[in-house]
Amino acid sequence: MKKFKALAWSGLYIGISLGMQMVLSVIMVIAGTEILIVNGLAGNRDAYVEMMNQVKDYLTQGSGVLFITALLDIMLVVVFGLWYYFRENRYPFRPNYKKAFSKDHILSIVVLAVCGQLATEILIMGVSAVFPWMMKSYEKYNDLFQLDTAPPVLMLLLICVIGPIGEEILFRGMVYAKLRRAFSIWPAAIISGLLFGIYHMNWIQGIYASLAGIVFAIVYEKTQTIWGSCLLHMLFNGCTYVLEYGVTPLLPEGSVVVSSVHILVDVISVIVVILVVKHLCSRRREG
Repeated sequence: MKKFKALAWSGLYIGISLGMQMVLSVIMVIAGTEILIVNGLAGNRDAYVEMMNQVKDYLTQGSGVLFITALLDIMLVVVFGLWYYFRENRYPFRPNYKKAFSKDHILSIVVLAVCGQLATEILIMGVSAVFPWMMKSYEKYNDLFQLDTAPPVLMLLLICVIGPIGEEILFRGMVYAKLRRAFSIWPAAIISGLLFGIYHMNWIQGIYASLAGIVFAIVYEKTQTIWGSCLLHMLFNGCTYVLEYGVTPLLPEGSVVVSSVHILVDVISVIVVILVVKHLCSRRREG
């Protein structure tokens, strides 16, 4: 019964988040309708259809997707941040920030962020080689955001600060913490990781987000504070942006040597991530 309640509460948290997305979309549609009314075009069917198509295009392309994502992330921070804050004393963690952000933890988090992002690349290559259709879907998904057309400062604020804080409060502060009261560490981390992957609604991103979610949960468990997993998530997303738009364009295309070194570095990164997670888990047992 205790496990079922934990799962039900986790589902409720995520359901509320998805509900927020639907509410934002409805608000955009209502706003479009209000514009028609103000302009005296409410009874014009052609004008209504054209406006709705414009709203649909806006919600599913570039700036519209970024706008909705930013609003949703802010709502996650506010709604679940307040919920988490006022219920924090009921959760199992009592953070000691000096221990939480010791040199060992900071180094582990930085290494996990950098190597985790590199490890993600080889995971994407492997999945796309076996399931090419997943890669096509993933590329279409990325094209929606058009990250390269947005101001760098705005994108870094969204993907490296607001987004990670919102998602960590929801999935580690709320979902994982609730599961942790009914399950041991690994089952709670795996379930919350899978839910985190499903939440992204894209096969490839869902796969690596699930694995990343498990690692985020381990860091949350180890540091005993939401800020530990927030820091890792921020750095992980930051590495994504830097590698994709800062490093990759500088590499020569079609070079066998560069490609070989790239794959080797990615493989080593996978091994490093496994070793660091193992290190954190062993330190947990010692504590």
